[in-house]
Formats: sequence, C-alpha cells, structure tokens
Amino acid sequence: MSIGLDIGKYSIKIVELEKANNKVSVKNIGKKNIFDNMKKYNHDKISKSQIAACVQDLCDKMKIKPKKVKQLTSSMSGKSIDTRQISTLEMPDNELIVSLELEAKKHVPLDGTDAIIDYHLLGSSQDKLDQINLILTTTTKNIITEHAELLKNCKFKPGVFDADPIAMSNIHQHNNKLPEQGSDVLINIGNSTTTLIVWGENAGFFTREIEISGHHITKEIMRKFECDYLEAENKKIEEGIKSLDGESKKTDEESNTDAVMPGIMIEEKTIFNELVEEIRKTLRFYMKNNNNAFFNTFYISGGSSLMPGLDQFIADNLNVKVEVFDPFKKIKNNKKLKNPPEFSVALGLALRGLEK
Repeated sequence: MSIGLDIGKYSIKIVELEKANNKVSVKNIGKKNIFDNMKKYNHDKISKSQIAACVQDLCDKMKIKPKKVKQLTSSMSGKSIDTRQISTLEMPDNELIVSLELEAKKHVPLDGTDAIIDYHLLGSSQDKLDQINLILTTTTKNIITEHAELLKNCKFKPGVFDADPIAMSNIHQHNNKLPEQGSDVLINIGNSTTTLIVWGENAGFFTREIEISGHHITKEIMRKFECDYLEAENKKIEEGIKSLDGESKKTDEESNTDAVMPGIMIEEKTIFNELVEEIRKTLRFYMKNNNNAFFNTFYISGGSSLMPGLDQFIADNLNVKVEVFDPFKKIKNNKKLKNPPEFSVALGLALRGLEK
C-alpha cells in the first residue's frame, strides 16, 4: 500500500495504490480545492495552515488516518528544487557524493543551509569514455525542513520526498515505453507552473519549469473581461483556447491606443501563444545541446490539460503529434473522475512508494 500526496496551490490530490500479482490498482483517490469559495481565491496568499487544514479535510473525506500511513511520498516543485541529467567520471560512491554536492551548488539558490541531493544512475555515457550519466536532484536543508513541518502539521509522518518531474517521469514510464530513438515530451500544465520534460531511452533527460500555467491563463481572462476568479476559471474550462476571444471591457480611451490603420488586420497574440513559444524555446535549447535530437509524441497532462482545443493548438503551432496523457492507462481505477490527467503527479508519487 502506498500513498502519493500532491500539494498544489489550487488543490490537493491524494492517491492510494496497491499492488497484487504485478498489477497496480487504485484503492482510494480524492481531490479538494484549497479555497472552498473560488471567488475569493488568492494564489499569493495561501497559508501553510490553510494547506494543512485542506489536507486533513481530504483525508477525513477519504477515511485516511494520516498517523497510520506507513508509505507516503510527497513532492516539491518550482524553483525550490532542481532536477537535471549530468555526466561525471566513474568513481567510488564516497567520492561521487562529494563531487555531486559541489555540482549541486551551481543549480539551486542557496539559502544559507546545506545543499541536499539525491541521484539516480542511468548508466555509462555513450558519448564519453569512463563517464556515467545520472539524474541529479537538488534542494536545500531549509526547504526539506519546511516541507517536513508541513507534513507534520497535516498529521503525517514525513516519508519519501520527490520532485514533480521525477513523479511525471515515473508515471510515464509505467504506462508508455520510452522511445529507443528520439525523445517523448511531457507537458504537465498545473495551476502554478508548467513542467516540461524531454526524455528518451537513448536521449538525455531534461526538464524546465515554465512560468505560464492554468492560474496565469485564468488571470488573463479576468483582466480582459473584468470578471472574478470563478467566472474566469469556468470560462477557461468551458471554452479553452477560445476563452480569450471576444471584445474586452476596455474604456474608449484604452481602445483608441490599440487602433490600427483601416484595412490592416493584426492577429492578437494571447497567453496561449506565449505558452507555445516558451515550449518552442525550450525544445530549441534541448536540440542545441543534444546532437541529432528529435521528438516523437507530445503528452499534455495536469489540471489545465483538458481545456478544449489546447492539444490541437499546440499540435498546429509546433507541427507535432499531441496526445492528452492517460495516467491510468495501466493502472486499474473503478472511480469515475472528471479530470484524470490532473492526478498524474500523485500517481507517479504513489508508484515510487510501491517500489519499496
């Protein structure tokens, strides 16, 4: 039995998995929004006590007793944690740890406390003799301590700490074999950030956090149509790519500043274009640093991935094959869910717990 806890800034997701005869199934699954009244949602004013209360409410609803949970995996995301593939010389474990600690300090903002690292060995480098490839995850002691305190406030005993990109990679590998040639691209569009992961069996692992996500799209709808968060959120969910179509509620004076010469049509660039452009830039960077790189299937997941038209919009603008990620492809689940892709990270976390 294993529990994955995904603490977002919009909602909390919990998944409890069990394994029998090499088959994984969902024993319990649930979600709760942090704000009961979404009209009052404030992304920048979410307290730790508010999160803890939400987690405890969800546990009560799911009949989970946190103090009795033995196998918990939770994740950290955003700029507080860094995940990347690196190459290094083969060396004894004690020397490798020292080398990785020095490397880690280059990639995460230090806050006066020690860097904390974890790594996963991928194998020998195909390009460089006597070198190995590994995935290095870095954070700081302060971040770990804060996360552990949050879990204790939720009445959980802190278990395994993971990172969103690793959780996404785990659920992807469980459901889909990594391509032998080229890379798959995972785009997890959450509320706070969009996590992009590029990886193939013989291609380098790369991940980046893009600061355009569900919350930013909702805020843009609020700005254009002068509506509250709930109205904008519903418009986003119902209309998707077309949610920013239509006339904005600007004053005549503001509208005049946007005037163009008669007969000239200028296509309006939206936040959806900005998201695609950030994805494009990231993939160009990846190709520049990985010779002969090419991309196979693009998978979109996360709470905002089911926006109508988003998959086709990305496919058309990048000229690629896009699929909505099914995190339950090889996991039995009897509970009907409105938005299965939003549980991708929680499922990836719970899968890691089953490995023990």
